[in-house]
Amino acid sequence: MTKRIRVAVLFGGRSVEHEISVISALQLMLAIDPERYDVTPVYIAPSGKWYTGAALLDRGLYRSVPGSLARLQEVTLLPKPGVGGLTKIGGPVDMAKQALHFESEIIPIDIFLPVFHGQYGEDGCIQGLFELANVPYTGSNVPASAITMNKYLCKMYLRQHGVPVLPAISVHRAEAIRDIQKAATWIRSQEGFSSFPLFVKPCNLGSSIGVSRVSEAADLAPALAKVFRYDTTALIEPCVSNLMEINVSIRDSDGVHASVVEIPVSQSGVLSYEEKYLRDGGKKSGPSQGMASLTRVIDPPDLDTAIRDRVIELGRRSFALLGCSGVARLDFILDLSSGELYFNELNAFPGSCSFYLWARSQPRVLYTQLIDDMIETALRTFAINATLDRDIGLKALK
Repeated sequence: MTKRIRVAVLFGGRSVEHEISVISALQLMLAIDPERYDVTPVYIAPSGKWYTGAALLDRGLYRSVPGSLARLQEVTLLPKPGVGGLTKIGGPVDMAKQALHFESEIIPIDIFLPVFHGQYGEDGCIQGLFELANVPYTGSNVPASAITMNKYLCKMYLRQHGVPVLPAISVHRAEAIRDIQKAATWIRSQEGFSSFPLFVKPCNLGSSIGVSRVSEAADLAPALAKVFRYDTTALIEPCVSNLMEINVSIRDSDGVHASVVEIPVSQSGVLSYEEKYLRDGGKKSGPSQGMASLTRVIDPPDLDTAIRDRVIELGRRSFALLGCSGVARLDFILDLSSGELYFNELNAFPGSCSFYLWARSQPRVLYTQLIDDMIETALRTFAINATLDRDIGLKALK
């Protein structure tokens, strides 16, 4: 029997999108092939401490955090090549259980699979730790993760390479905190931002947290203050009133592939956190299924073929330009009044796996296969990078 690959699935984290990460990770661990992979769940609590244990597979455990964490083994990943896995810190409260289940100081891991949403998980931070530890990991590398997490930098980079984006400006918290009304006035003085409505959103977050649709000048400063509860940079964009959102997923397993497209449907005109994650997650309808529960039209039959092809073309191009790997969902805005198509944002894995789009694609790719592809691609990339010469000897110090 072939030895199973030991996969550490990391989730949670120090982000306002913490619970969405938990939902995504539980979905992934249900979908992963147990015959091919030996999964070690690794939960990063809001405090920043890392834990592992079989109890993490129980959704109910998270309703009593932090008290329930006493049942788990605390671990960490040392930024030191050659360790071979997760290092244990201390032990569980139940010492008998510790002796039974945690016999060694290292939990062997072959590859790390982060399933975070938001800061410290999508933005290159955890990827940097993986690089320092010299371990294989799925998804994009440090530079790609960092730039795709920063909506403003991502848009400006793609614009320089000919990808159409809406005008955008940014305001930093350090500047606005001295005089938030002055910051609001500055925004209105910029070309293209003197009229309303405007969108004001966190530059480095997803899940529609902290997003405001500003319809008059008096609401601009409060919208900035809302952003600065969660992020240090606000992104301001003009609002396209008559729009259609079109998304596509791209993956790079043995070539660059595009999924079918989707049109997410909002009841309010702005996709809120509740619409994305809670619409089908109430007590009557069962637990939230994350983004998969959002109302959407997948592979819309009446979408103009030229628009569909343009979304796929720009999706492939943007994925490649940004140096992404694994799976990413790219979101576009179609201005129905002018016919112009704009790149809006990129949600790179671990921010989005978009498995629901691949299940409807031709050929059909189920979530289990997507996970296989990401792991195989990551191991192949790690092997290639291992051939690079890192040591040219000591010359300047002699």
